Amino acid sequence: MLESALFSWVIGIFFLLAILVVIYYTVGFESIMPLVIIESQEAWVVDRLGKDRVLYEGINRIIPWIDRIEAKVSLKEQPIDPPPQNIITKDNISIKVDMIAMIKIVEPMKAIQEVSDYKEAVKSLVMTSVVDTMGKMELKDIQTQLTNISKEVIKHIEEESLRWGIKIVQVRFEEVDYSNDIKKSMEQITIAENNKTALIAQADAKKEAAQREAEALLHKIETIKKSMNQIPDERILEFLKSMDYINSMQSLSASSNAKFVLYPSGDQQAVDKIMRTEYLSQSMDKKS
Repeated sequence: MLESALFSWVIGIFFLLAILVVIYYTVGFESIMPLVIIESQEAWVVDRLGKDRVLYEGINRIIPWIDRIEAKVSLKEQPIDPPPQNIITKDNISIKVDMIAMIKIVEPMKAIQEVSDYKEAVKSLVMTSVVDTMGKMELKDIQTQLTNISKEVIKHIEEESLRWGIKIVQVRFEEVDYSNDIKKSMEQITIAENNKTALIAQADAKKEAAQREAEALLHKIETIKKSMNQIPDERILEFLKSMDYINSMQSLSASSNAKFVLYPSGDQQAVDKIMRTEYLSQSMDKKS
């Protein structure tokens, strides 16, 4: 009699353990506990007789065998790393783009119910948007506008991702690669553009210098005409040229490397001309 009761007791315990094991592997061990503690930055989507609800961090009560835990969702930022994509740019250049996205679940219920696998869905969404955006741009623009492209991709997929309860925090490009031939070609284009810019700057500098010289000459002429308004313009120009020549000869003779000093070619009239211009200069200094 005692042996029969002991056998029945053992059988009962065995069946109870079997039931617990079945529950554990079907709905989870948490489902057989009346109280559960949910960690910070985590949410559980729980089904109760066909109606879902979300449990957030802290102590929560669930009903064993009635409440079923559908998913445990992290509310922290999560990386989504799509595979590298081959893209043909607007100028028909093949590039390989590797990017990574950071997402944050803001509505756990939608993330579980609105899409079968939210990570794969976001991954496909990011890849499609990147290919579409970069395919409309030239390579040189892609190289200089990666930050703007990231913002454009986020803006493009934001509405769809929020429909799934997911916020796209960031899209970052880890690499944009292309063939060595394209790299060499881009380097040559950059060098040519830099040379062109330098030539334009040099031409602008010469133009500005010429303008300054012209303005200075005009100022000298106007100054002389104020003092001697009866002198024709051509005589004034002749005088200024002579003065420039004298100044240049003085600078040359003062140089430590100077061996001789040149004078204007021609007869004595040329020297007299210089003397007259020098006298004119002195006269103007006295009047001023």
